[in-house]
Amino acid sequence: MRDAHTIAGEKARPVAWQTWVKTSRPFTLTAAVSPVLVGTALAGYEGTFHLWTFLATLFSCLFLQIGTNYFNEYFDHRYGLDHAGSLGAMTVIFKQEMTAGQVLGGGIFCFVIAALLGIVLIFVVGPEIILFGVAGILIAYFYSAKPFKFSSRGLGDIMVFLAMGVLMTWGSYYVQIQQWSWSAFAASVPVGFLVTSILNMNNVRDYQDDLAVNKKTLPVRFGLKFGQRFHAALLVGSYLATTIFVLVHLLPWTALLVWLTFPLAFINVRSVLYATERLAFIKGIKKTSQLHLIFGVVFAASILLATLIR
Repeated sequence: MRDAHTIAGEKARPVAWQTWVKTSRPFTLTAAVSPVLVGTALAGYEGTFHLWTFLATLFSCLFLQIGTNYFNEYFDHRYGLDHAGSLGAMTVIFKQEMTAGQVLGGGIFCFVIAALLGIVLIFVVGPEIILFGVAGILIAYFYSAKPFKFSSRGLGDIMVFLAMGVLMTWGSYYVQIQQWSWSAFAASVPVGFLVTSILNMNNVRDYQDDLAVNKKTLPVRFGLKFGQRFHAALLVGSYLATTIFVLVHLLPWTALLVWLTFPLAFINVRSVLYATERLAFIKGIKKTSQLHLIFGVVFAASILLATLIR
C-alpha cells in the first residue's frame, strides 16, 4: 500500500484521451441514463417537464458514475484488490498508462463537476436537493474507500440499488415536480433490480479473483451458484415488480410494454444460469448493461405513451 506522499511523487505524464475514456468504463454508464429517463418520464406523465433541469440531472448522474469508476480503479489498486490481469479493472495503473494520482484526480474532478451541477439544481429546485447529492456522493465514494468499503463487505449490491435505483430515479422525478410519490418509488424498483444485476454479474465474473484477496462480495460469501441464481432473480424480478406495481395502480398500464424486452432477459438468464466458462460471465455483463438501457428506454417511452393516451 502506498501513501499520499508516494502518489504525489510519481512522475505524471500526459494521458491520452482514449485512456481517460477507457478508465471511465463507458459501457457501464448506461446505469446512470436509465433511471434519469424513467424518473423524468414519470414527472412528465404527471404534467411537469423542464429540459434544462433534466440535462443538469443527467450529466450530474453521469459524472458521479464516472467518478465512482475512477475511485474504484484507484482504491482497488491501493488496497491490493486488483492485479495486472484483473478483468474487472482497466489496469491502467499497472500498465503505467496512468499514475495512481491521475486516476484519483480524475475521480475528484468528476465529483466536482457532479457537485457543481447539483448546486445549479439547488438554486433551481431548492435546498432539499442537497440530501440527494450528499447521499449519492457518500455512497459513490465509500463504495470502494475506507472505512466502509461497501463493495468489499458484500454491501455493494444494496448501495447500488439505493444510489442508482431509488435515488437516481426518484431524484430525477423530484427535481421536476418537487413532491414525494409512491409511483416514483415503484418505478425505481425494477430499474434498481437491473442495475444491481450489472454489479452482480461483475462479481460473478470476478469470483475467483475476489476470493483470492478475500473481497467478500455476495458470490464470495454465498458461492458462485448463488451469484448465478441471484442474477436470474434480479432480471425476472424487474418484470414481476413492474407488473405488480401496474396491478396496484402505481404505474400506468402501458408500463407492461417492458415485457417486450423480456426475450433479451430470457436469453441473458439462460446463458448465465448454467455457465461454467468465465467468458460467458464477461459477455453477460455487456448483455445485462444493454438490457438495462433498453428496458429503461422502453419503460420511459411506455410512461410517455400513457401521457399521450390520457
